[in-house]
Amino acid sequence: MPLSSIFLLFLRIGAFTFGGGLVMLGFIEKELRSTARLSSEEIADMMVLATAFPGPVAANMAFLAGKRLAGIAGSFCALLGTVIPPFLTILLLSQAVIHFMNEPWLAAFFLGAACAVVVIIGRVVYSMTRVSCGGRWKDIAVFAAVGILLISTEVHPFFALAGGVTFRLLLGEEDAG
Repeated sequence: MPLSSIFLLFLRIGAFTFGGGLVMLGFIEKELRSTARLSSEEIADMMVLATAFPGPVAANMAFLAGKRLAGIAGSFCALLGTVIPPFLTILLLSQAVIHFMNEPWLAAFFLGAACAVVVIIGRVVYSMTRVSCGGRWKDIAVFAAVGILLISTEVHPFFALAGGVTFRLLLGEEDAG
């Protein structure tokens, strides 16, 4: 895929996605599927890695996808395309948002965006869960254990991630059959 196409693909995602990195992750997934250059499994693996690595999830995903599409130069183009629009938006619109923060129309915009963000994140979580667990009992057990840990305690997400990794390693490989 040409570098300019990678840059423009991620520029479009960065420019038209509201709601943060997890929402961008959903759009990146959708756009990568539409290019038909990466398999569903490759995209899902990148999503898991992007969320497991430290740093902004959208930037991580852009880097991984760009690298897979066109090497290091592709990762640079994808990353740049992803971060330029939000940076410029914050730079140019932050004063106006602060000035109009108490206006009902702006509050309605943010409330509507928040509702949509929850649904988009839910779709990303569903997609990642399908790929991560895939009906394998050991992965489902790890998913359930980490879910219960996070929901029922105040444990830091890093420790929940480390616990999930450790638990899965202790369970070992899937049984043949």
